[in-house]
Amino acid sequence: MATENIDDNRRLEELDGSDYEIADGEPHVKGWHIKEHSGASIGKVHDLLFNPATRKVRYLIANLEARVFGVENREVLIPIGLAELHLTKDEVYLPAITIAQLAAAPDYIRETFKPEDETIVRDAFSDNIDIQQTWDERTFYEHDHYNERNFYGRRFTGGDGI
Repeated sequence: MATENIDDNRRLEELDGSDYEIADGEPHVKGWHIKEHSGASIGKVHDLLFNPATRKVRYLIANLEARVFGVENREVLIPIGLAELHLTKDEVYLPAITIAQLAAAPDYIRETFKPEDETIVRDAFSDNIDIQQTWDERTFYEHDHYNERNFYGRRFTGGDGI
């Protein structure tokens, strides 16, 4: 039975096309510019990937601009706790993510994405090579990478999110 709970907690869905919507009073970040720590725009938020069982956003689906990475536009997942909302502007910042980490992040392909792929995404944004020793299936989302309070920061209203 524990496996069923783990599976439920790892099943993710895109907000667009789901039966869910952002809670009243919470910012809807789709289409907002994503900026790196220097303030340069590197893409836009395409959508949010969330868990319907827990109603928690786990990732931003980021559409990264070709001019930044020297290839065509690409979509990647950014763990929600690694991004921050600007206090007053409709912008998302990545204060601790480097361009190299974004370049190393795997492409997000909806049709083939599965829970096991989250480890690859997580590892692309991890500085600590021993991180796997501290994360397992039951505690995967307990890491700061998935802390929604990092994302909402001072804009957080205390609502349920989705």
